[in-house]
Amino acid sequence: MEDSMAKVKEMLLPKDPRYLKYPLEAPFDKEKAYWIAFNCSRCSVCKWVDSWRVKSAKYARICPQHTRYLYDSHSGQGKCDLARALIEGKLKWEDDPEIKDILFKCTMCGGCDAMDKGIRDAELVKLYRWMRHEYIKKFGPLPEHKAMIDSVKQYDNVWLQPRSKRNSWAKELKNLGIKDLNKEKAEVLLFVGCTYGLSQELKPTIINIAKILKQNKIDFGILGDKELCCGSPPEKTGLLEEFERLGTANIKRFNELGIKKLITPCAGCYGTIRVEYDELPVKKKFEVLHVSEYMTQLALDKKIKYKKEIPVSVTWHDPCHMGRLGRPYVPGKDLDGVYDEPRAILKSIPGVELVEMERIKEYAWCCGGGGGAFTGFKDFAQWTARERLTEAKDTGAAMIVTSCPWCESNLRAGGIGMEEKMEVKNLFDLMMEAL
Repeated sequence: MEDSMAKVKEMLLPKDPRYLKYPLEAPFDKEKAYWIAFNCSRCSVCKWVDSWRVKSAKYARICPQHTRYLYDSHSGQGKCDLARALIEGKLKWEDDPEIKDILFKCTMCGGCDAMDKGIRDAELVKLYRWMRHEYIKKFGPLPEHKAMIDSVKQYDNVWLQPRSKRNSWAKELKNLGIKDLNKEKAEVLLFVGCTYGLSQELKPTIINIAKILKQNKIDFGILGDKELCCGSPPEKTGLLEEFERLGTANIKRFNELGIKKLITPCAGCYGTIRVEYDELPVKKKFEVLHVSEYMTQLALDKKIKYKKEIPVSVTWHDPCHMGRLGRPYVPGKDLDGVYDEPRAILKSIPGVELVEMERIKEYAWCCGGGGGAFTGFKDFAQWTARERLTEAKDTGAAMIVTSCPWCESNLRAGGIGMEEKMEVKNLFDLMMEAL
């Protein structure tokens, strides 16, 4: 009987390695890219919120790019078809100028990736990253991204700002005695990130975070003007050499500091350091947390003493890189992320009422600001933001709260010109109002 079963299995099980188990641990190369493309069943799961989670036809879609442009080529399965055609030689990179738009008019939000993982082991976002890298090797960076890339290479930040300006926000807080970890030791590194550190619009957020940490006597410090970009923008736009340079330098520096925890308020920095750095040869010797994870425990332990009531109804926007892209992928397990912690903080603030949108957590609709869309394709990025703002308004909430500089900036930009305005607020700014 056992011999018969063995023969049946021998006949039925596929011999072609492309059909076998996904090679998760293998380096991401052309062979791995082809596995993902070849094994796409063209089921359209990548375009829609999981059918068990859909609450209405209006908010049933998950992919901003396909929803906006409608052609199948602008979906996950369409990119799999494109990858397969390019790898098999049926199509050349220079055959169609539309290839650029197919690859880069995508926020790299991971919505398709998360839905696809519900039916098979694959990593669509990494496939797109590989394809972007191959495109850049052939044609160079997109003109729309050139300023950002030049800035990263020259200044180690994405905003064409000299390194000396990176610490300007902290100069306003000299009386707080924030540690300079280039000279002192601390258990916790507050990794500020390019955008919170250099944006005048968002500077109040990082100031508020520092104040809250000091109020709670947290032993933390910063790197000031010695902080480098985390590498997320070049990584998401396909410039993998710059990502490797920045990521490797950062891990080595963080390890040398002897810190126990690295905390960051930026979702992009968090997802990159927490997950993408695992691909690099140098390994982390510290824990990576989003600031909301760190502060949740303070709130639950009643260490944060609120003094004011904030009577407002809010809805929470899940940043993609805190959520479905915020944890290493483990086949067979649900996609984890920083979902509950920010919601717990909101519920701890006196007077705040949290109402949820239809698409939340791993099923959340992207803000539109990631993957190079914010700098390269503003019309598409802001259209995506307006879709999210409309969904937020439908909850009846007066405010949309999040914790990602790209989400905040793009949601505000998308809201310009909309008839019904909605306030966009950072989680930690709202906390500070109640303290």
